[in-house]
Amino acid sequence: MIDSYIYIIDDLVFFCTGLLLLYLFVMAIASHFKHITYPKAQKEYGCAILVPEGSILPDVYKEEEYEFITYSDLYQAINSLDQERYDLVLFLSNTACALSPQFLNKIYNAYDAGVQAIQLHTIVENRKGIRNRFRAIREEIKNSLCRAGNTQFGLSSNLLGTNMAIDLKWLQKNMKSSKTNIERKLFRQNIYIDYLPDVIVYCQSAPACPYRKTTSYLLPSIFEGNWSFCNRIVQQLTPSPLKLCIFVSIWTSLITVYNWTLSFGWWIALFGLLITYSLAIPDYLVEDKKKKKHSIWRRKHLNSELKKTPA
Repeated sequence: MIDSYIYIIDDLVFFCTGLLLLYLFVMAIASHFKHITYPKAQKEYGCAILVPEGSILPDVYKEEEYEFITYSDLYQAINSLDQERYDLVLFLSNTACALSPQFLNKIYNAYDAGVQAIQLHTIVENRKGIRNRFRAIREEIKNSLCRAGNTQFGLSSNLLGTNMAIDLKWLQKNMKSSKTNIERKLFRQNIYIDYLPDVIVYCQSAPACPYRKTTSYLLPSIFEGNWSFCNRIVQQLTPSPLKLCIFVSIWTSLITVYNWTLSFGWWIALFGLLITYSLAIPDYLVEDKKKKKHSIWRRKHLNSELKKTPA
Protein backbone atom coordinates (compact mmCIF):
# COMPACT_ATOMS: atom_id res chain seq x y z
CA MET A 1 0.00 0.00 0.00
CA ILE A 2 2.77 2.43 0.93
CA ASP A 3 4.67 1.50 -2.23
CA SER A 4 1.71 2.43 -4.42
CA TYR A 5 1.46 5.87 -2.76
CA ILE A 6 5.19 6.45 -3.29
CA TYR A 7 4.88 5.47 -6.96
CA ILE A 8 1.93 7.85 -7.45
CA ILE A 9 3.72 10.74 -5.76
CA ASP A 10 6.90 10.03 -7.72
CA ASP A 11 5.00 9.97 -11.02
CA LEU A 12 3.22 13.22 -10.19
CA VAL A 13 6.42 15.01 -9.13
CA PHE A 14 8.28 13.68 -12.17
CA PHE A 15 5.49 14.87 -14.51
CA CYS A 16 5.51 18.40 -13.04
CA THR A 17 9.31 18.56 -13.05
CA GLY A 18 9.42 17.31 -16.64
CA LEU A 19 6.98 20.01 -17.81
CA LEU A 20 8.99 22.69 -16.01
CA LEU A 21 12.25 21.36 -17.46
CA LEU A 22 10.83 21.37 -20.98
CA TYR A 23 9.59 24.93 -20.53
CA LEU A 24 12.96 26.15 -19.23
CA PHE A 25 14.85 24.31 -21.97
CA VAL A 26 12.74 25.93 -24.70
CA MET A 27 13.31 29.38 -23.17
CA ALA A 28 17.05 28.74 -22.89
CA ILE A 29 17.27 27.74 -26.56
CA ALA A 30 15.15 30.71 -27.65
CA SER A 31 17.40 33.13 -25.77
CA HIS A 32 20.22 32.33 -28.22
CA PHE A 33 18.23 33.55 -31.23
CA LYS A 34 19.13 36.97 -32.58
CA HIS A 35 17.05 39.86 -31.25
CA ILE A 36 15.23 42.10 -33.71
CA THR A 37 17.23 45.12 -34.90
CA TYR A 38 15.13 48.26 -34.90
CA PRO A 39 15.54 50.79 -37.71
CA LYS A 40 17.09 54.14 -36.88
CA ALA A 41 14.74 56.57 -35.14
CA GLN A 42 13.10 59.07 -37.48
CA LYS A 43 13.08 61.90 -34.93
CA GLU A 44 14.94 63.04 -31.84
CA TYR A 45 13.63 62.25 -28.38
CA GLY A 46 14.32 63.58 -24.94
CA CYS A 47 15.29 61.19 -22.17
CA ALA A 48 15.59 61.98 -18.47
CA ILE A 49 18.02 59.62 -16.76
CA LEU A 50 17.09 59.24 -13.11
CA VAL A 51 19.84 58.08 -10.75
CA PRO A 52 19.78 57.89 -6.94
CA GLU A 53 21.80 60.37 -4.90
CA GLY A 54 25.39 59.23 -4.64
CA SER A 55 25.53 57.66 -8.10
CA ILE A 56 28.91 57.99 -9.85
CA LEU A 57 27.44 58.16 -13.37
CA PRO A 58 26.98 61.97 -13.54
CA ASP A 59 30.71 62.37 -12.82
CA VAL A 60 31.78 59.58 -15.17
CA TYR A 61 29.76 60.98 -18.10
CA LYS A 62 29.92 64.69 -17.33
CA GLU A 63 31.30 65.39 -20.84
CA GLU A 64 28.58 63.35 -22.57
CA GLU A 65 25.12 64.57 -23.62
CA TYR A 66 23.31 62.49 -21.01
CA GLU A 67 20.79 64.38 -18.85
CA PHE A 68 21.22 62.88 -15.40
CA ILE A 69 18.77 63.84 -12.67
CA THR A 70 19.56 62.75 -9.12
CA TYR A 71 16.70 62.09 -6.74
CA SER A 72 15.93 61.18 -3.16
CA ASP A 73 12.19 60.68 -3.79
CA LEU A 74 11.51 58.83 -7.06
CA TYR A 75 7.80 59.68 -7.19
CA GLN A 76 8.41 63.42 -6.86
CA ALA A 77 11.24 63.29 -9.39
CA ILE A 78 9.00 61.64 -12.00
CA ASN A 79 6.11 64.05 -11.49
CA SER A 80 8.43 67.05 -11.75
CA LEU A 81 9.52 66.10 -15.28
CA ASP A 82 8.20 68.22 -18.17
CA GLN A 83 6.42 66.20 -20.88
CA GLU A 84 7.26 68.88 -23.43
CA ARG A 85 10.96 68.31 -22.87
CA TYR A 86 11.16 64.58 -22.13
CA ASP A 87 9.56 61.61 -23.88
CA LEU A 88 11.26 58.84 -21.94
CA VAL A 89 12.34 58.18 -18.37
CA LEU A 90 15.34 55.97 -17.78
CA PHE A 91 15.85 54.44 -14.32
CA LEU A 92 19.39 53.37 -13.46
CA SER A 93 20.54 51.40 -10.44
CA ASN A 94 22.51 52.97 -7.60
CA THR A 95 25.25 50.41 -8.36
CA ALA A 96 25.51 51.34 -12.06
CA CYS A 97 29.06 52.33 -13.01
CA ALA A 98 29.20 52.34 -16.84
CA LEU A 99 27.03 52.27 -19.96
CA SER A 100 27.56 50.56 -23.30
CA PRO A 101 28.31 52.54 -26.51
CA GLN A 102 25.36 53.98 -28.49
CA PHE A 103 23.35 53.58 -25.32
CA LEU A 104 20.56 56.12 -25.88
CA ASN A 105 20.44 55.72 -29.68
CA LYS A 106 19.44 52.06 -29.42
CA ILE A 107 16.77 52.93 -26.85
CA TYR A 108 15.41 55.66 -29.12
CA ASN A 109 15.26 53.21 -32.04
CA ALA A 110 13.06 50.84 -30.04
CA TYR A 111 10.92 53.69 -28.70
CA ASP A 112 10.46 55.09 -32.21
CA ALA A 113 9.18 51.66 -33.29
CA GLY A 114 6.38 51.93 -30.72
CA VAL A 115 7.87 50.18 -27.68
CA GLN A 116 6.76 51.99 -24.52
CA ALA A 117 8.66 49.96 -21.94
CA ILE A 118 12.20 48.61 -22.28
CA GLN A 119 14.28 46.46 -19.95
CA LEU A 120 18.04 46.92 -20.39
CA HIS A 121 20.76 44.30 -19.98
CA THR A 122 22.37 44.38 -16.54
CA ILE A 123 25.89 42.96 -16.20
CA VAL A 124 27.51 42.60 -12.80
CA GLU A 125 31.12 43.80 -12.97
CA ASN A 126 32.33 42.61 -9.58
CA ARG A 127 32.56 38.83 -9.98
CA LYS A 128 35.36 38.15 -7.51
CA GLY A 129 34.54 35.50 -4.96
CA ILE A 130 32.06 32.64 -5.05
CA ARG A 131 29.10 34.67 -3.78
CA ASN A 132 29.52 37.54 -6.27
CA ARG A 133 30.12 35.13 -9.12
CA PHE A 134 27.02 33.16 -8.23
CA ARG A 135 24.94 36.36 -8.17
CA ALA A 136 26.27 37.33 -11.61
CA ILE A 137 25.38 33.88 -12.98
CA ARG A 138 21.92 34.05 -11.40
CA GLU A 139 21.22 37.44 -12.99
CA GLU A 140 22.29 36.20 -16.42
CA ILE A 141 20.13 33.07 -16.12
CA LYS A 142 17.17 35.35 -15.41
CA ASN A 143 18.11 37.52 -18.39
CA SER A 144 18.15 34.47 -20.65
CA LEU A 145 15.06 32.63 -19.40
CA CYS A 146 12.80 35.48 -18.26
CA ARG A 147 13.70 38.23 -20.71
CA ALA A 148 15.50 37.20 -23.90
CA GLY A 149 13.56 33.93 -24.12
CA ASN A 150 10.21 35.66 -23.56
CA THR A 151 10.65 38.24 -26.30
CA GLN A 152 11.56 35.60 -28.90
CA PHE A 153 8.00 34.24 -28.54
CA GLY A 154 6.39 37.69 -28.62
CA LEU A 155 5.88 37.72 -24.85
CA SER A 156 6.82 40.65 -22.66
CA SER A 157 10.12 40.68 -20.83
CA ASN A 158 10.13 40.70 -17.05
CA LEU A 159 11.15 43.99 -15.48
CA LEU A 160 14.08 44.07 -13.09
CA GLY A 161 12.76 47.14 -11.26
CA THR A 162 15.70 49.25 -12.39
CA ASN A 163 17.86 49.78 -15.50
CA MET A 164 14.73 50.28 -17.60
CA ALA A 165 13.17 52.94 -19.84
CA ILE A 166 9.45 53.82 -19.83
CA ASP A 167 7.28 56.33 -21.67
CA LEU A 168 6.94 59.46 -19.50
CA LYS A 169 3.27 60.21 -20.26
CA TRP A 170 2.21 56.68 -19.38
CA LEU A 171 4.34 56.71 -16.24
CA GLN A 172 2.99 60.00 -14.87
CA LYS A 173 -0.55 58.84 -15.55
CA ASN A 174 -0.23 55.42 -13.92
CA MET A 175 2.29 55.89 -11.13
CA LYS A 176 0.18 56.95 -8.14
CA SER A 177 2.90 56.61 -5.48
CA SER A 178 6.44 55.39 -4.96
CA LYS A 179 5.04 51.93 -4.11
CA THR A 180 3.17 51.51 -7.42
CA ASN A 181 3.93 48.18 -9.09
CA ILE A 182 4.87 49.48 -12.54
CA GLU A 183 5.46 46.03 -14.01
CA ARG A 184 2.04 44.76 -12.97
CA LYS A 185 0.30 47.79 -14.44
CA LEU A 186 2.12 47.29 -17.75
CA PHE A 187 1.13 43.62 -17.84
CA ARG A 188 -2.47 44.35 -16.83
CA GLN A 189 -2.79 46.87 -19.65
CA ASN A 190 -1.17 44.38 -22.04
CA ILE A 191 1.64 46.82 -22.91
CA TYR A 192 4.58 45.06 -24.49
CA ILE A 193 7.90 45.19 -22.61
CA ASP A 194 10.95 44.62 -24.79
CA TYR A 195 14.41 43.49 -23.70
CA LEU A 196 17.50 44.94 -25.38
CA PRO A 197 20.45 42.58 -24.74
CA ASP A 198 22.96 44.85 -26.49
CA VAL A 199 22.07 47.93 -24.41
CA ILE A 200 24.13 47.23 -21.32
CA VAL A 201 24.27 48.78 -17.87
CA TYR A 202 27.39 47.69 -15.99
CA CYS A 203 26.81 47.48 -12.25
CA GLN A 204 29.28 47.04 -9.42
CA SER A 205 26.93 44.54 -7.77
CA ALA A 206 23.61 42.91 -8.55
CA PRO A 207 20.71 45.40 -8.11
CA ALA A 208 18.23 44.64 -5.36
CA CYS A 209 14.86 43.56 -6.82
CA PRO A 210 11.64 44.01 -4.81
CA TYR A 211 9.50 40.87 -4.71
CA ARG A 212 5.78 41.48 -5.24
CA LYS A 213 3.26 38.68 -5.50
CA THR A 214 1.11 38.49 -8.63
CA THR A 215 -0.28 34.95 -8.28
CA SER A 216 -3.81 36.23 -7.58
CA TYR A 217 -3.92 37.54 -11.17
CA LEU A 218 -3.30 34.13 -12.76
CA LEU A 219 -6.93 33.14 -13.42
CA PRO A 220 -8.06 36.63 -14.59
CA SER A 221 -5.12 36.83 -17.00
CA ILE A 222 -6.00 33.38 -18.42
CA PHE A 223 -9.63 34.39 -18.99
CA GLU A 224 -8.49 37.66 -20.59
CA GLY A 225 -6.00 35.87 -22.84
CA ASN A 226 -3.17 37.97 -21.42
CA TRP A 227 -0.47 35.36 -22.05
CA SER A 228 2.43 37.68 -21.23
CA PHE A 229 1.06 38.15 -17.72
CA CYS A 230 0.37 34.40 -17.40
CA ASN A 231 3.94 33.69 -18.40
CA ARG A 232 5.23 36.26 -15.89
CA ILE A 233 3.28 34.64 -13.05
CA VAL A 234 4.52 31.16 -14.01
CA GLN A 235 8.10 32.41 -13.98
CA GLN A 236 7.57 34.01 -10.60
CA LEU A 237 6.31 30.67 -9.23
CA THR A 238 9.30 28.80 -10.69
CA PRO A 239 11.94 27.99 -8.05
CA SER A 240 15.34 29.62 -8.37
CA PRO A 241 18.03 27.64 -10.25
CA LEU A 242 19.80 26.70 -7.02
CA LYS A 243 16.63 25.55 -5.23
CA LEU A 244 15.43 23.57 -8.24
CA CYS A 245 18.80 21.83 -8.67
CA ILE A 246 18.93 20.99 -4.94
CA PHE A 247 15.38 19.61 -4.98
CA VAL A 248 15.91 17.44 -8.06
CA SER A 249 19.26 16.19 -6.72
CA ILE A 250 17.80 15.20 -3.34
CA TRP A 251 14.73 13.58 -4.88
CA THR A 252 16.87 11.67 -7.39
CA SER A 253 19.10 10.38 -4.58
CA LEU A 254 16.12 9.28 -2.47
CA ILE A 255 14.48 7.44 -5.36
CA THR A 256 17.80 5.81 -6.23
CA VAL A 257 18.13 4.49 -2.68
CA TYR A 258 14.48 3.39 -2.53
CA ASN A 259 14.31 1.70 -5.94
CA TRP A 260 17.15 2.29 -8.38
CA THR A 261 15.06 1.03 -11.33
CA LEU A 262 12.80 4.10 -10.93
CA SER A 263 15.69 6.55 -10.86
CA PHE A 264 16.78 6.49 -14.52
CA GLY A 265 14.25 9.13 -15.52
CA TRP A 266 15.28 11.35 -12.61
CA TRP A 267 18.97 11.14 -13.50
CA ILE A 268 18.09 12.16 -17.06
CA ALA A 269 16.00 15.05 -15.69
CA LEU A 270 18.86 16.20 -13.47
CA PHE A 271 21.30 16.05 -16.38
CA GLY A 272 18.82 17.96 -18.58
CA LEU A 273 18.38 20.62 -15.91
CA LEU A 274 22.14 21.19 -15.71
CA ILE A 275 22.32 21.44 -19.52
CA THR A 276 19.43 23.93 -19.55
CA TYR A 277 21.06 26.26 -17.05
CA SER A 278 24.39 25.89 -18.85
CA LEU A 279 22.71 27.11 -22.04
CA ALA A 280 21.32 30.11 -20.14
CA ILE A 281 24.79 31.22 -18.96
CA PRO A 282 26.48 33.59 -21.47
CA ASP A 283 29.94 32.91 -22.85
CA TYR A 284 31.69 35.78 -21.05
CA LEU A 285 31.07 34.17 -17.65
CA VAL A 286 32.50 30.85 -18.87
CA GLU A 287 35.50 32.62 -20.41
CA ASP A 288 36.15 34.39 -17.08
CA LYS A 289 36.48 31.01 -15.39
CA LYS A 290 38.78 29.69 -18.14
CA LYS A 291 41.02 32.76 -17.84
CA LYS A 292 41.19 32.32 -14.09
CA LYS A 293 42.20 28.67 -14.42
CA HIS A 294 44.75 29.58 -17.08
CA SER A 295 46.28 32.28 -14.87
CA ILE A 296 46.52 29.82 -11.94
CA TRP A 297 48.23 27.28 -14.22
CA ARG A 298 50.67 29.92 -15.48
CA ARG A 299 51.49 30.97 -11.93
CA LYS A 300 52.16 27.38 -10.86
CA HIS A 301 54.20 26.70 -14.00
CA LEU A 302 56.25 29.85 -13.44
CA ASN A 303 56.93 28.92 -9.82
CA SER A 304 58.09 25.44 -10.84
CA GLU A 305 60.39 26.93 -13.49
CA LEU A 306 61.89 29.33 -10.98
CA LYS A 307 62.63 26.47 -8.60
CA LYS A 308 64.42 24.56 -11.37
CA THR A 309 66.41 27.56 -12.57
CA PRO A 310 68.96 28.95 -10.08
CA ALA A 311 68.93 32.67 -9.49
